[in-house]
Amino acid sequence: GIQARIGYAGGFRAPQIFDEDLHIEASGARKVVHENTPDLKQETSKSFTFSLDFTNHFDRWETQFLAEGFYTMLEDPFANEYGMPNDDGLVVYTRINAKEGAVVQGLNLEFNAAPSALFQIQTGFTIQKSAYEVAQEFNETRFFRSPDNYGYLSLSFSPALRFNVAATANYTGSMLVPYFGPTIALPDAGELRKTQSFFDTGFKCSYELKLSDDL
Repeated sequence: GIQARIGYAGGFRAPQIFDEDLHIEASGARKVVHENTPDLKQETSKSFTFSLDFTNHFDRWETQFLAEGFYTMLEDPFANEYGMPNDDGLVVYTRINAKEGAVVQGLNLEFNAAPSALFQIQTGFTIQKSAYEVAQEFNETRFFRSPDNYGYLSLSFSPALRFNVAATANYTGSMLVPYFGPTIALPDAGELRKTQSFFDTGFKCSYELKLSDDL
């Protein structure tokens, strides 16, 4: 069968500091203080989605395919202003509201298949673009640390009762990241770099133990 859905959602995000920001700066040995500008406003979003969901059966195979497009408008989106180090090497990052807003848009594809109750395949891939309307730091409109494409693959197999084997693979595409390391001419001013895409994989075996008849 085929199902079509149209959705709208509105929301807001309060100012916050991500753990990833702190880890990245700690690895670069920069002394960083994160501050909010005094007139900082909440970031608000208006999201529109349209999706088509296909489900079908081929003999013992049960399959599902989802195609979803999304378009999100951000008002008063958060951005950072990078300060220059003082005499003690301390740098202040100031959280501000970017002018003219930002847009996040893209396409998400998912495919799931199960030939039996013992085996299951789940896959997904997203192509997206996140950009400010007006250039921010490094004269760049694109979001930092936000890949244009990413995806996943998951295989699950249960050959016996209570026993499961699962393998996963996650793909992250290239992205823009600010770099302030010692290998550039002016490390205090920083440099915008593009990372390489990468995979991370995992493998897990599990067995469920029955401790008593009451469970």
